[in-house]
Amino acid sequence: MALPLTLLPPITLGGSQPVKASLASNFGTLLGQAVQGLEQGQSSANQTIQQAMAGNVSVTQAMVAMTEAQSALDVATSVQNQAISAYQSIINMPLS
Repeated sequence: MALPLTLLPPITLGGSQPVKASLASNFGTLLGQAVQGLEQGQSSANQTIQQAMAGNVSVTQAMVAMTEAQSALDVATSVQNQAISAYQSIINMPLS
């Protein structure tokens, strides 16, 4: 028994905005939020280290904050390297 083939209605993202503009703005927003989160983590680690130097926070808490900030920076660097590698692969594809 064959099922009838019906076409799906077109999908629109972001209401009346074109799809490309909506995807670009979403990516830009996500990237901006990720960078802002990274900056906040680094700033928080710096404040914790300063508080440890003043004696308000234990050295263990400062080391944990510093390790978390370093891990976040390592992940961001890895994502950046992968994005650059993907971009270079696309650029180097032959046109046929």
